[in-house]
Amino acid sequence: MNPTPDNASAPRLLGFDVPGLQATVDQAEDEAIVALLDVEPSARWLQVFHRRIDALKGELGLAGVQMDGRSIRFFGSVADSRRLANEIAGLIKDIAQELSSPP
Repeated sequence: MNPTPDNASAPRLLGFDVPGLQATVDQAEDEAIVALLDVEPSARWLQVFHRRIDALKGELGLAGVQMDGRSIRFFGSVADSRRLANEIAGLIKDIAQELSSPP
């Protein structure tokens, strides 16, 4: 199956940059957990991402999420960084699948 134009450039997760995590987070001061993508997301991908990440923020204990080109910065006092990584990897896959599904 060939990718559709909408998902042909859907970003794939390359990996994470995880700093030392803090008990409390100051978004202006503390380093973020950064998800690194292979390409910059499209506007449509970003719409789906923002809709879905809002639902996960409270569940994952995130103080904020910022997009910066090919990286997504997650600010939070997440004690379980492995869970965060798994959730974000799954989210990125789910978005690609959603965008490739017929309307």
